[in-house]
Amino acid sequence: MKTKLLFLPLLILLMYCQPEKEVAVKLKVDLESGEEELPQINLYNLSEQVGGELLNPISSYEADTSGSYIIELDSIDFGLYAIEAGGKSIPVILFEGVDMEVTCDLSDLKTLSYTGEGADESEFYNKFNPFPSSQIQAYGQLEPEEFVAKIDSTFQESMNEINANDSLNSLVAGMEEALLKLRRGFFVKYYPISRKRSAGGEANVDLPESVEAYTSIDGSLAKVGLIMPDYRNAIYNNNQLGFNEYMQAYQEENPDTEMGINKYIELRKDFILEEEDANLHDFLMARLSLDAISYYGEEATEIVFGSYKGKFPDSRYKPYLDAVNAKWEALAEGKPAKEVEGTAPDGSEIKLSDFKGKVVYLDTWATWCGPCRGEFPSAKVLKEEYKDNEDVVFMYASIDSNKDAWEKYLQNDPEFKGVHVYVDGAWKSELCEDYMIKAIPRYILFDKEGKIANAKAPRPSSGDEIREAINTLL
Repeated sequence: MKTKLLFLPLLILLMYCQPEKEVAVKLKVDLESGEEELPQINLYNLSEQVGGELLNPISSYEADTSGSYIIELDSIDFGLYAIEAGGKSIPVILFEGVDMEVTCDLSDLKTLSYTGEGADESEFYNKFNPFPSSQIQAYGQLEPEEFVAKIDSTFQESMNEINANDSLNSLVAGMEEALLKLRRGFFVKYYPISRKRSAGGEANVDLPESVEAYTSIDGSLAKVGLIMPDYRNAIYNNNQLGFNEYMQAYQEENPDTEMGINKYIELRKDFILEEEDANLHDFLMARLSLDAISYYGEEATEIVFGSYKGKFPDSRYKPYLDAVNAKWEALAEGKPAKEVEGTAPDGSEIKLSDFKGKVVYLDTWATWCGPCRGEFPSAKVLKEEYKDNEDVVFMYASIDSNKDAWEKYLQNDPEFKGVHVYVDGAWKSELCEDYMIKAIPRYILFDKEGKIANAKAPRPSSGDEIREAINTLL
């Protein structure tokens, strides 16, 4: 009898209808990909992304039997999100109550459209682009009086555009106002540089104090502004300009101070914490940490990332940085080298593994890259010094998208000797993916056992530093 009674509550529950579960956000996504099978899509919170590479998706989705993707979220923080599909990123503003359909042909992002509840916010974000960077040089061609008139009229027109859309979520309006004010300030701060370039030297760059005041960061808008990658990029560029001025003054006052990368990172860290609005410290330190992790080596990473984790242990950016750092750990000293393959000028296939038993210095470059070409005189000198040492190989991997440009460059510079290979795929090549190459030139040293010796090796122009690194491996 007791056994039957134990099941009675369950039977009673099944006799009654349960309330339908409410969702905070619902998206129906319809995509054209040109492929037979629709790709898996990933949803990212862009407010947590520090760099350009999307990491740590919130969730992933497959198309249903009708070919649509259905995204339902039980809770949501207001913000800018991205639907990533087939390497393409579709921005969406999400907040509680959004019930929207998103359609797009991935081969042409101009076909992107939003309909339904919350569509106006995403549509406005996608189209609103005040003070684009492409116009900054054009502003530099203006005399100061013309510049002031242009900057003020453009700002007012953009503010009118925000205010005219009074049905927008108030946080979206605040987000766009933050970006507008910040970009206006950056144009003002950059004006002396662009004006002198345009004039070919000295030029009048005096602006009224009221206009110079535009360069001040509105800390009250920073919290909502930092949701957007565009705002964060502008903040970092703004900080870089200010730091450049600080560095110039520092070096004039301390001419005998040796300025290595670790000293540079230390000064940049201090500049952020001492000179910038406190509302920006978390992001600026996160972004500097990302640069250190990606480009500057273990010591520089510890200087800034170690400090960052201590000051901001609960930062929303920390999971992103931890993910990037983990990817770099796969490229740490002593890890097995990932294969590098390419086509030689004579059409033969060449692999990194062909040179196992030798020290290999890999230079990733492209013909359009000015800093890459700027290193070639030093690279030629370096190679000449090791010409009689058969245990050292200088390998040059081009990631040009135009193979003809690479071939023509080598034909025009017969003195540029070494093992040259052309790598298919440009930035999407296995070389760039496997070795986290986000900027060039990039140099990697491999030891005789075919292991990574230094995934961020010194440049040819570094003098004794690169020579000591090579000699240590011989």
